[in-house]
Order: sequence, then structure tokens, then C-alpha cells
Amino acid sequence: MPLPPPPAGWSRYILKSKFGMGRDFAVLDPDTEEQTWFVDGKVGMRPKADVQDAAGNVVYTVTGKMFGIPKQMTIATADGTEVASLRAKAFSMIKDKMTMEVPGSEPWSLEGSFIEKNYSVSAGGRHVVQITQKWVTIRDSYTLDVAEGVDVGLALAVVWAIDRWVERD
Repeated sequence: MPLPPPPAGWSRYILKSKFGMGRDFAVLDPDTEEQTWFVDGKVGMRPKADVQDAAGNVVYTVTGKMFGIPKQMTIATADGTEVASLRAKAFSMIKDKMTMEVPGSEPWSLEGSFIEKNYSVSAGGRHVVQITQKWVTIRDSYTLDVAEGVDVGLALAVVWAIDRWVERD
């Protein structure tokens, strides 16, 4: 069953995983299938990814702790300025809540089923992002709905961080 259209004032993106190592995602416009962003996951001891705009410029870098105990990811701009950090409990079988600290802004609250990869994000009591995974696909595919005024690149960084955590568990 197809998803209903996004609410008025929201933008929709489709994330499709690419075959290969590092958990790369092509981010497509749902109407034209044109690639609008790319999330380039890196292979190594630490989880890491670059969020790139349509021109291929790195906008954000997501970096995790080695061995991930406790689970922690930081999101930084291309110049290395940290803009957010995600933390999760070290040993939790069911991940249904997480908080992302955003310096100088309201924290983002992530709630839902991270195992099923279906969750929503709110900031200051306002719903700002909705992430839904499509289950009947060969490659992982997500639908990402982003409220007007919310940084799409930051939302993509969060999706990659959560996906990486769930895939490693």
C-alpha cells in the first residue's frame, strides 16, 4: 500500500541503499527520481559517512565512536564544527527513544521502532521529520518526510546514524 502524500509544507525524499560496503544511500526526488543528495558511508573501524548535496559538496559528516560503547554519533559541518550529537543506551534490545542534542537549538526527540526503521522526530514539541522504511524491497529503501524550515542534510545524517546502529546490532 503506498504512503499517503506528505502534509502541506513538507518535502518528501526517497532513500535507496546502494550495493557495496559502507551503507551508501542515493536520495531521490520521488516525482522525478532525480538524485538530490547522496550519503556516502565509509568503511573503517569507526562508523562514518559524508552527506553530500546535489553538486557533490560535503555538507555534513557523521562520525561514530570506535566499538560503539556507549553508542554515540556526532554530526559536524564540512568545516568540522559539531552541530549535533546522538547517544543511545549501551545495551538496549529495544530502541524506541533517542535524543539528539543540537547546540543553540531545541533537542530533537526521536521516537518509534528503530528495529523496524519507522520513527518520527520532533523538536520543541513540533513534529519535524518522519522516516518510514519500505519492507518489500531488495535493497533498503526509506521514505523521508521533512517539515518546511528543517535542514534536510541534518535529517539525512540522522537517518544514516540510526540505520548504521541498527545494522550493527
